[in-house]
Amino acid sequence: MAISTSSSAPPLPPQPPPSSVRCFPPPPPLPATAAATHGAAPTSLSIRALAAAAAADPRAAHALALKSGAAMADTRAANAVMCGYIRAGALEEAQEVFDRMPARDAASYNALISGHARLGSPAALGVALFGRMRLAGLEPTEYTFVGLLTACARRGNPRLGSQVHALAVKAPPCCGGSLLVDNALLGMYVKGGRFGDVLKVFDGMERRDVSSWNTVLSGLVELGRYDEAFELFGDMRDSGVGADRFSLSALLAAAVEGFGLHEGAAVHALSLKSGLDMDLSVGNALVGFYAEHGDSVEDVVDVFQRMPVKDVISWTGLLNGYMEFGLVDMAMDVFDRMPERNFVTYNAVLTGFCQNKEGVRVAFARKSGLKGLGLFKQMLEDGLEVSDVTVTGVLNACAIAADMKMSEQVHSFVIKCGCGSTPWIDAALIDMCIKCGRSGDARLLFEQWRHEESFHVAWNSLLVASVRDGEYEKALSTFLQMFRSNGVQFIDEFTLTTVLGLCGALGFVEFGKQMHSFAAKSGLLSARVASNAIISMYGKCGALEAAVNVFKQMPYRDLVSWNALIASHLLHRQGDEILDLWSQMERLVIRPDSITFLLVISSCSYTSSSSADKCRELFLSMSSTYGIEPAVEHYAAFVYVLGCWDHFEEAEQLIGKMPFKPGALVWRSLLDSCTKRPNMTMRRLAMKHLLALEPQDPSTYVLTSNLYSESARWQCSESTRLKMRDKGMRKIPARSWTFHGNSIHSFFARDRSHPESKDIYAGLDVLILECMKAGYEPDTSFVLHDVEEYQKRHFLMYHSAKLAAMYGLLMAGPGETVHVVKNIRMCGDCHSFLEYASAATGKEISVRDSREFHIFRGGKCSCRE
Repeated sequence: MAISTSSSAPPLPPQPPPSSVRCFPPPPPLPATAAATHGAAPTSLSIRALAAAAAADPRAAHALALKSGAAMADTRAANAVMCGYIRAGALEEAQEVFDRMPARDAASYNALISGHARLGSPAALGVALFGRMRLAGLEPTEYTFVGLLTACARRGNPRLGSQVHALAVKAPPCCGGSLLVDNALLGMYVKGGRFGDVLKVFDGMERRDVSSWNTVLSGLVELGRYDEAFELFGDMRDSGVGADRFSLSALLAAAVEGFGLHEGAAVHALSLKSGLDMDLSVGNALVGFYAEHGDSVEDVVDVFQRMPVKDVISWTGLLNGYMEFGLVDMAMDVFDRMPERNFVTYNAVLTGFCQNKEGVRVAFARKSGLKGLGLFKQMLEDGLEVSDVTVTGVLNACAIAADMKMSEQVHSFVIKCGCGSTPWIDAALIDMCIKCGRSGDARLLFEQWRHEESFHVAWNSLLVASVRDGEYEKALSTFLQMFRSNGVQFIDEFTLTTVLGLCGALGFVEFGKQMHSFAAKSGLLSARVASNAIISMYGKCGALEAAVNVFKQMPYRDLVSWNALIASHLLHRQGDEILDLWSQMERLVIRPDSITFLLVISSCSYTSSSSADKCRELFLSMSSTYGIEPAVEHYAAFVYVLGCWDHFEEAEQLIGKMPFKPGALVWRSLLDSCTKRPNMTMRRLAMKHLLALEPQDPSTYVLTSNLYSESARWQCSESTRLKMRDKGMRKIPARSWTFHGNSIHSFFARDRSHPESKDIYAGLDVLILECMKAGYEPDTSFVLHDVEEYQKRHFLMYHSAKLAAMYGLLMAGPGETVHVVKNIRMCGDCHSFLEYASAATGKEISVRDSREFHIFRGGKCSCRE
């Protein structure tokens, strides 16, 4: 909080001394210029003329005074020259004039004390001058104490400031109850963080002006006590003191951080009523407020266009507003048109690029990261200041770009420029290393960690890295190890959501329930982001009813909440329920995003009757009604739906009319739909394009090999697999896991590493015989190897899903559901076997593969296929 001395405006911040005394900056007003009137007047030069000359060029005025003979012997003349030097930031020259003065008065000391305070000298220098002043027999004035208190505030020395406070209380009557001194005291205590003392001084003031109220108001805002700030403003108006531009700016800052649109709009209305909306600082605050809480970017643009005067802060606020609403291209247009830019502008663009990754559009996100890096390079070329915020922004941009080589270059720059070893930069470094494939470097950085305040951020990055790499068991083990070492203290909102995501990825519902209970007991459940993560966790773990209950109990739901619930229903193939949720969103006027449309369009393949028409309507409404341009993911989902409902001709036409070249995702969707509605023509077309688009993708080699195997061209199939191995490519091995005793039990095909494998295999052999008696017939067409029929049956019997399900059946108690998770699609033979197994054992078996849930109950599956 800046200290105000004689008006509502706080004094200017300290300015660095100019590099040369030949050119001085325009003089700001100096509070301690009240001069005594004793001493002989210069014979050839008036004090007024000398003061005017000193304001324009203190060195020239100094020379003029020396030439006038007796001028510098006059105290008032010497004070005028000294004040000129102080205004110009030439403190050494001012001190030299002061030291050579034959006689000094209180104004001399006051001017130099205030000069030291304004130019950032240690507060002790001002106190030393005050001591010399007392030794000279001069009584301090209110300007003396204002200067001393300003120095204490700017140097962050409230302890010395309280001693000056005591001196001011004992000072002559002219200082007792001085409004200037009281305001300086308020500012000093606010800067020192001693708000209790601020209130004591404020309550004890005989008089208060708008600056007094503004100082306390700004202090409350800085402390985050926003409701108290608005209450104080009400008291201020009741006392008859009108608001000024500083009052409204502080209230708008409180509205941005602590309240919302209603309070900010009320402050806006007050500014319009008082005419202060035309003020530059109020206008800038309004632009910042609407960028954060406005209904649309038009709110920001309207305020900006009404401003009669705009500065770099105004333009940066407009740019930030476009970024906040995801309009990156328009933000960059503003950037190009800006008459002036500073490092804050560049930081806003860097941050905006990092924020606007457009969800599922990974390619766009990488493009944003590269744009941010290009902007940082431009900053360096322009010689602009690089702050900690800039470095953090460029590290985030590099993380988004996910370029290992570039990350190494940025890392080297951070070390060379000495920006490292701050809590948030080091945390961003770890995140960048992880996202750029340098996990080893990230762990080395973490081992040397010494920042307590950002420890959780760095640790969470490592946890997320393990989840992203698919090392779910390792991530869970890491979390449990940290939990046992540190207890619950390190679990914050982000950690909780990460662990809930981990439970969802694993399908570990029991541990997810424990984290849900922890969130409820710790109060973290009140955060929407935690509740949203819990909905997603239950949905991925197969507990759909629990997910719906959490959604219904939320006091306030955002779009992420709706998306999480829709995604949960989608995993359970409940397309009709999703379309009902979509109707609810339309009735409640909840605006969807690109992720919502991707989920709802995908759900149209799981409805009880053909919903191709509804899907077409949804797809067209994206751009026409909601202004969202369909991405490749939306086209792929629409193609899959059309194929599922046997509209292959329309699907082919849609692919041909796409505004961009159809990628592998689109052709893979068409191929997948052919498994539901066999169409050999479309299948061959899709495979042809896939093989051309992704010749180096391991899955393409597997697809090619499988196609050869299906047509009994075994030699070609084996040759394809040999090529794949020679190039160092590996297919993802099929793996399934289940849960028992708060532990994860994982299996590969024909896996005998489990300690109870003998019992598992013996039980599975018995169960297979029982199922075969009931009509189960192993489908050896799913064995894509050139081996004898009996060997194919052997390969088929011990797939990972069967082993995991068998272990679950052996361990499950009466009435318990067996939960199995598989990392790839479940084969048709396992699906058929588990239908018969559910009937033979009377158990419910839940299997989640890479696409959806299959609930086997009484010989039937929930997928109805």
